[in-house]
Amino acid sequence: MKTDIQLQRDVMDELARDTNIHANDIGVEVRDGIVTLSGDVGSFLEKCEAERVASRVAGARAIVVSLEVKPTNHDRQTDADIARAALAILKWHAGLPPEGMHVKVENSWVTLEGTAPMYTQRLLAENAVRALRGVKGVINDIKVEGSPHRREIVGHIAAALSRQAQREASHLEISLLGNGEVLLTGTVHSLAEKEAIRGAAMSTHGVSAVVDRLQVE
Repeated sequence: MKTDIQLQRDVMDELARDTNIHANDIGVEVRDGIVTLSGDVGSFLEKCEAERVASRVAGARAIVVSLEVKPTNHDRQTDADIARAALAILKWHAGLPPEGMHVKVENSWVTLEGTAPMYTQRLLAENAVRALRGVKGVINDIKVEGSPHRREIVGHIAAALSRQAQREASHLEISLLGNGEVLLTGTVHSLAEKEAIRGAAMSTHGVSAVVDRLQVE
């Protein structure tokens, strides 16, 4: 088992290897396997990337993100500029429904509203907008339509978990809460495995939300 000092060094090394992250501006603190990232970053996309990179480091039990987005003068945009850019990218982005999505922008925070037929399209919309210049954060209030049968959705998730997480689905508890919401419980070996399991559940047709209660051993 890694010590906190070893884990801190590994996280810092991973951040430094990513060319999309200004690692020198990010502080890394580790206590009892819990990694805290602090400092300023130039974009919301960089903030998300730093969290993703830290999460995949073996031994990390949880990630606390205390990063503040401070766009450079070149990247600063008005709320109106951000709204126009968000509407344009949602309109032309492949895989997204052409209608049914709405955008609100306040203090550089983007709120997405409306409906989508699949959870993956909900995520596509968020990922498309988070990369826009000047965005400090994204609130995703897009609702997923549809109400799948329990046997179908549990079967799809179990198959996806076996493929993506390389772990027998029987080691996990999968419950359908209603309206397409899925509850995941059980234990996993790492945050990376936890993310793989969540990703498998989210990519299953008919899933509207995932309640993640997986614990890292």
